[in-house]
Amino acid sequence: MHSRMRRMRCVDLGTIREQTENGPCYTPGTMAVLLGHTLLEAHDPSSGRYDALRVGQGLGLTAADMAQILGWTARGVRKNPASPKLQEPLTRLMATVTLLRELLDGSMAYVRVWLRAPHPALAGRTPLSYLLEGHISPVEDLVRAMASGQPD
Repeated sequence: MHSRMRRMRCVDLGTIREQTENGPCYTPGTMAVLLGHTLLEAHDPSSGRYDALRVGQGLGLTAADMAQILGWTARGVRKNPASPKLQEPLTRLMATVTLLRELLDGSMAYVRVWLRAPHPALAGRTPLSYLLEGHISPVEDLVRAMASGQPD
């Protein structure tokens, strides 16, 4: 009970910290390092799973857009955006988005621009156009190639 009280006290301070039983609260810098591989905004806070609506919001996409990308109906995405059935395609999408964000100096604004800009390696089409057709592989391949330093 005592450690629970200390944990609550850290949360009440209004900082992103968690008290451990044997040590001090994590600092916000430590939390950033621990969670640097993911976008917190993309997760459902209650389940920890990816949330299609939150992912869409981060990418500037509607529920209907996310439904197209994920091969679901817009109603299904709105009704259960963190469905276990959506986790595999959301994980693939977010792995690509996370790598792209790293390549673009950590900027989600740059990610949104990149997705909407025609790319020569995609025959002048936008990466988003592939995603909206439910084809993530060409976008994944392009981002991986960019990360490995291969020419477009």
